[in-house]
Amino acid sequence: MRADDIRSFNSLGKSALQVAGFAVVLLFMLALPLRAEDSSAAFDAANRLYAQNKFPEAAAGYERLIATDSVSPALYFNLGNAYFKSGQIGRAIAAYREAEALTPRDPDVRANLQFARAQVQGPTRRASLLQRALGTLSLNEWTGLGAGALWIVFALLAWRQIRPPLAIVLRNWILLAGAGALTLCVVVALAFSQNPARTSIIVAAREATIRNGPFDESPSAFTANDGAELRLLDSKDDWLQVTDGTRRIGWVKRDAVLYTPPL
Repeated sequence: MRADDIRSFNSLGKSALQVAGFAVVLLFMLALPLRAEDSSAAFDAANRLYAQNKFPEAAAGYERLIATDSVSPALYFNLGNAYFKSGQIGRAIAAYREAEALTPRDPDVRANLQFARAQVQGPTRRASLLQRALGTLSLNEWTGLGAGALWIVFALLAWRQIRPPLAIVLRNWILLAGAGALTLCVVVALAFSQNPARTSIIVAAREATIRNGPFDESPSAFTANDGAELRLLDSKDDWLQVTDGTRRIGWVKRDAVLYTPPL
């Protein structure tokens, strides 16, 4: 094969790859509106079921949407309402908490979450003052503020290198920005460590027996009802060690609770 033929063959191969790549991108772009339209139709269908007082069916419809990663504050909020109307307080609280994580200052989400928590009977863990303060912003928002403060510090340091005569003037601004960035980094670390999704579980059974040990034969320590939020301490096989916020500690089966983050 001549050199000219080889060059022509390579050119044709590159053109074919470019066309194929363009076709894939085009198909992906065309599929996005279709997927959004399907999600919107499914959301409307679940809403109609809710309006017809078919709350378990509506909850199942919302859950199917979540399984396709079509998540939004409205979706979790409606899911929480459907579970609450179905009498599943624990699952309602879990959905409201997801909605709150996405939109922490929404008054409707906060009101419904507070109302659902008020229906829980028996022991449950209440949010501390620190957790309530950190909950005014989402973890992503706190992280964004911390990252922004760090970029301001870097920008001021770079400007001082570019304009040495301004070093004295910029010194106080750099110290102030550095202190703010450090404070925000500490807040981000606290927000992460105090995040309810990492530190607590939600009872989803009508009644869960908390035992003294991770065995079915272990004596009962206390009982937690549907919707109780318990602090997660440890895990072992199918058991989770929890506390209700007091000195009572025990073990509960994983299948009786929601929110089981890895320790």
